[in-house]
Amino acid sequence: MGLLDSIIGSVVGGNAGPQQGAGANPLVGVLMSLLAARAGGGGLGGILGNANGGGLGGNQGGLGSLLGDGGGVGGLGALVEQFTQAGHGGAINSWIGQGQNQPIAPHDLGAALGPETVGQLSQQTGMGSSDLLSQLSPLLPGVVDQLTPQGRMPTEQEHALW
Repeated sequence: MGLLDSIIGSVVGGNAGPQQGAGANPLVGVLMSLLAARAGGGGLGGILGNANGGGLGGNQGGLGSLLGDGGGVGGLGALVEQFTQAGHGGAINSWIGQGQNQPIAPHDLGAALGPETVGQLSQQTGMGSSDLLSQLSPLLPGVVDQLTPQGRMPTEQEHALW
């Protein structure tokens, strides 16, 4: 996955390259799952079950349709749509756009992702929901920001480099 691995590794701690995947840090797998899903390409369920994708392994449940389809490029487009529908479009758009990233509180992140997604990610990582959201909320803005350096959603060609 190249660029996505590099960005997530640098934000999470630098030691979580593609060889280590989610085994080194469960948040790497969560971030990969949320952002790397490709429209029509199996979505989050495919990444969770794909050993070559650095995912979390196991379950190929309903998360694929939730995060892998929808407007924009792959999982990032679907994530933007989810945040917007949950009333947190301003936050995620600040991460994409140029300028300062708005923080997102753990409970707001949970509301944006939805209880089903949070529950399934918690189950996959073995982390409690509140712990997962507390650790993910400061990381996700930086990852999205670095994946959108021109202050816009990536094109299909740019996304293919992930």
